[in-house]
Amino acid sequence: MPKRQFTKSLTGAALSRLVAHRPRLEALLLMQCARLTDDGLAALHGCACLRRLNLAMCTGVTERGVAALIDALPALDDLELAGCSRVRLDVPALSAKFERFVELSEDADGLDAVQG
Repeated sequence: MPKRQFTKSLTGAALSRLVAHRPRLEALLLMQCARLTDDGLAALHGCACLRRLNLAMCTGVTERGVAALIDALPALDDLELAGCSRVRLDVPALSAKFERFVELSEDADGLDAVQG
């Protein structure tokens, strides 16, 4: 199966199984996982070593999921959210969490990227 098809079809349940066997992950690229939701992101909460996470074009992810993820992953310093149209920087509870990241950039659809 081509890598791109797998990525697009990844669900929270599949992500949970993946990280259960790799709790010391340091980087994870999940671009275009449209089926991934906030509940699915919760599977990453046990990945204390995760430093880099790319969620670009994960359109099922919202501010709630990203906020919980940032709280759960203290080592995270590189977070890509380009094309996550349901994640908006102007939500006060979320924007306060982004203070630990070095660079913020926005596009017309909302938050484009957060990188450390």
